[in-house]
Amino acid sequence: MRVLDEKFLETFVRRTVDTADKALKKYAFAPNGEKRPERKLLPKLSQEVESFLQGGENRVLVLYGLRGVGKTTMLAQIYFDLLSRVPRERLIYLSLDRLYPLGISLNDFIMAYERLIGERVEEFSAPTFLFIDEAHYDRNFGTTVKALHDSANNLMIIVTGSSSLPLKLDPDLTRRAKKLRVPPLTFTEYLLLKKGVHIPEKLSDALKDAFLTCNFTGIESILGDVLLKFSEKDVEDYLVHGSLPIYLNSENPLEDAYEILRKIIEVDLRYEGLSETTREKALGLLLLMASGESLTYDTITSTLGVSRDAVAKLLEKLEDLEVIFPVRAYGSIGKVARKTPKYKFLASILRSAVLYEFGLFERDSKTMGMLLEDVVAFYLHILAREKRLRLHYDAQKGGADFILSGRKIGVVVEVGWGKKGIRQVLRTMKKTDLNCGVVVHNGKLENKNGVWFVPRELFLLML
Repeated sequence: MRVLDEKFLETFVRRTVDTADKALKKYAFAPNGEKRPERKLLPKLSQEVESFLQGGENRVLVLYGLRGVGKTTMLAQIYFDLLSRVPRERLIYLSLDRLYPLGISLNDFIMAYERLIGERVEEFSAPTFLFIDEAHYDRNFGTTVKALHDSANNLMIIVTGSSSLPLKLDPDLTRRAKKLRVPPLTFTEYLLLKKGVHIPEKLSDALKDAFLTCNFTGIESILGDVLLKFSEKDVEDYLVHGSLPIYLNSENPLEDAYEILRKIIEVDLRYEGLSETTREKALGLLLLMASGESLTYDTITSTLGVSRDAVAKLLEKLEDLEVIFPVRAYGSIGKVARKTPKYKFLASILRSAVLYEFGLFERDSKTMGMLLEDVVAFYLHILAREKRLRLHYDAQKGGADFILSGRKIGVVVEVGWGKKGIRQVLRTMKKTDLNCGVVVHNGKLENKNGVWFVPRELFLLML
């Protein structure tokens, strides 16, 4: 029986290696054979690959992020770039969701590959690449990857998985592995992938600096013809369905985005250890969030009919998987603990998808306003990570939507789809003792009473 098992495994491994190009072709190439557009992160990944080829030192690279952000596409693009330079048998692509139903572990696969190639991992005579997709399907993958990294020769491992993937790696390997977080698309990346429109990095940097210093004076003089390269519809389309790259080749991006959510609920949350009873409440929770109503823990628990502990666990896991992220209340530690955070969708298309699935999606001012607020929060979330800032909201009635603050930076932000006043911003500026206020709106760039009114398209060009 054991001999049969080995033969089956070796046949499976040989077929997996030989047909990897067929499995990955749809990710790297469009149906007409043209290469798919590349995300801005791909050069960083390519640089790591080239460094390995030149130096030969073992490497582990972890690509993690929300489902649908394009991690597998990036793997495929690297695979086909290497295929002309590295022997096919040295390029191993496997998706662990294929191994799991067959009862094959990552360790089983590697042992069979060693027999097939006639070399142990310690003896690899040429640069070898192991692309591991959907790594979270193997609960022991972290142990196997660490053992490979520690013992192998001439091996680079590139792993993809959910946003909680780095948490499942061995602590020692976590310190040594290179980790690349793959976020949803910003508007500038959407324009690049969708229309081939390149927004100069100098302009984005200038807009970012203007926002953080609260001084947009002179910005219009450096815009050139940038605003003529896209339309108002492009802005709306990005908010509705452009934050994930599935829109590039989907006939119905919202249906496909809902399928991503369904997999997160049915597969990822199960692997995160949530019970079936708790998982069944996930969609109801997302619908509550997508509706835009103000939520408290008590409202959620009573509406869903579950305990506060179950709600807290569900929210924690949805955060880990980057479906949502929290914006906490501004104030003392006690106030932050008492107030329910505002939960925003990391990719605004997910809000659209939930509303669409339940027949509630319309391109009206309310929905578009919620989507714009998601995207502004996403941008501020990125800035907070980049600059080590804190992101909060003003929980006081009539307060501003967001407060981005740090040792030398403090910006109060209000978001509106239609006309917006400055009362909320001024109230929060006074409360926080900050002197910088920004209103993201549909209108012209101007300063009113010390508050900058910034057109939403200018704000979106910042990242």
